Amino acid sequence: LVPEADRAVGEVTDIGRGRHTSTQSVALPLDHSGWVIDTPGIRSFGLAHIEPDDVVAAFSDLAEAIRDCPRGCGHLGPPADPECALDTLTGAAVRRVAAARRLLAALREN
Repeated sequence: LVPEADRAVGEVTDIGRGRHTSTQSVALPLDHSGWVIDTPGIRSFGLAHIEPDDVVAAFSDLAEAIRDCPRGCGHLGPPADPECALDTLTGAAVRRVAAARRLLAALREN
């Protein structure tokens, strides 16, 4: 994912698992935006300790629209939240709304 990082890599098995070849955790910036975090020994990541308000707060670029949401809005959009103000956003914000909603939906499933 980040070839210029010069990190040790290994083969991936037929079932999609690899062997740990790195020994230190490191955060690597992606070219356009975002990060990849190499955490040796960690096979999964969960959101059990996160509250929905924490997710919303992490998307500060959506805060202005969220102020226009009705009280009690879960920001999931229709049908759960048919009057969510996030549905009025356009352009690049649409991807950010989708990302926030995926996280919020994952929290509801847990």
